[in-house]
Amino acid sequence: MVETIDKGVLMKKVIWLVGLLFIYVSSSFAQVESTSAPLVELPVGKDKLIFSDYRGKVILLDFWASWCGPCRQSFPWMNDVQARYADQGLVVIAVNLDQDKQGADEFLRDIPATFKIVYDPEGTSAEQMDVMGMPMSYLIDRDGILRHRLIGFNSRKKIQHEDHIRALLDETVRK
Repeated sequence: MVETIDKGVLMKKVIWLVGLLFIYVSSSFAQVESTSAPLVELPVGKDKLIFSDYRGKVILLDFWASWCGPCRQSFPWMNDVQARYADQGLVVIAVNLDQDKQGADEFLRDIPATFKIVYDPEGTSAEQMDVMGMPMSYLIDRDGILRHRLIGFNSRKKIQHEDHIRALLDETVRK
């Protein structure tokens, strides 16, 4: 029996994989121009992520999908940093981009998240944030300014990632 494959879904996965492979070797947070305006809101499915709700917090905003292998490595790390740095003001928010929520639910049964999960099956938020691979994370400072991006996940880079998180946690809110 031959299984029918949705060419659109297959092409999307191939594009994500190529982007991930392209950047995998140098998977680290890239500094972003810090003079940019604060993020206001991000559409996630039928809802919106309002960044002013998190003013004074450092946000690790992560985009993931159930079929993403490196996401299976990043979730335990995100659980860990959320637990260790929450009292200092870190908030981890993960945006799932699966078109079928069942895949995300199965992933989360295998690797539960202790941080906030939101769903965006249409991928509007990923387009707005220029997500180029899976997983892709952003560090947003206490003023809502995007400061760093990470494409892919590589466990060897955890120390560097946490250095960026700690540096942002050490900064104060601008008045």
